[in-house]
Amino acid sequence: MRQTATFKLLATMSNSSFKNRLKKSIFIGLIAIGSIFSSAAQANGVTWTSDTFGDLDSGAGSRFASSQIAITLPLERQQSGDEVFNTDVHLDLTEFRWSDTTAATGEYLWLSVPIYYRQKRTSGVELHVKVEPGLMTDLDAMGTENLTANVELSGRSYTGRTSFWQYGIVVNRYFGDRNPRPLVAYATRLTDSTEMWLGFPKTNIQTRWSKDFSTYFRIYPSGGFWREEVDDLVPVKVTDVSYSNWHMGVGGEFRWRDNIWFNAEIGQLRNRQIKATDATGIEISGTPADNGYWQLGGSLRF
Repeated sequence: MRQTATFKLLATMSNSSFKNRLKKSIFIGLIAIGSIFSSAAQANGVTWTSDTFGDLDSGAGSRFASSQIAITLPLERQQSGDEVFNTDVHLDLTEFRWSDTTAATGEYLWLSVPIYYRQKRTSGVELHVKVEPGLMTDLDAMGTENLTANVELSGRSYTGRTSFWQYGIVVNRYFGDRNPRPLVAYATRLTDSTEMWLGFPKTNIQTRWSKDFSTYFRIYPSGGFWREEVDDLVPVKVTDVSYSNWHMGVGGEFRWRDNIWFNAEIGQLRNRQIKATDATGIEISGTPADNGYWQLGGSLRF
């Protein structure tokens, strides 16, 4: 019995160590890719987001919080005539603290390749296509069911030199699911230094005070959807982890020196929902209360 218990413990430690090494290798690989390609384009950069450990309004558990580290780096930038084609590589790693439950206890990874295509159809109309195939996993579940793609298909109609309407359809796991939703927005320049993007699923109003400093107000979805392997179940079961919330925050970005930029953001999380399967195989859910969050980031811009 002792030998069996010792073997299981060593196996668990070995598996945990392997996953940590794999995560570290992915992060190092992305940084290496960024150092190679960053001279050719702007890197979207690194962000670290965390929220306050707070109460739940209803559902399982007593307190809840989440944190995420995200890296987006450019792979390719092409422009030919009226067409633009961009490709990036993206990784985010999310963790949850859901007290008094045994659900969503892992580290959840989204590794993807965002692809963006824009085509000018006429003098005032553009076609925009975004496709982001990726892997959503806890690094235990690694089957075809862990593959998915964010998709955004939209058209843009210019009503003036600095204003346009954009409309289409979007499927994005940041809503906590993979359901299609409408996309609609109106964008314009309010003043020489202030630009507004008003719509769904995001709103952004940004004022540039100088070439090195700007402030903004934003509303946007920032949840996630993953497939995980619940190890405590026999047989092992692959289940969904779904988290939805909306960020409503203010922030600023400034150029520190040369091409190095930093940004900071604070705000509130609204309309939050977490769903996952606990160690007994039962799907549980909770509604975390509205709470505060903060975000720090940095990027290279060329």
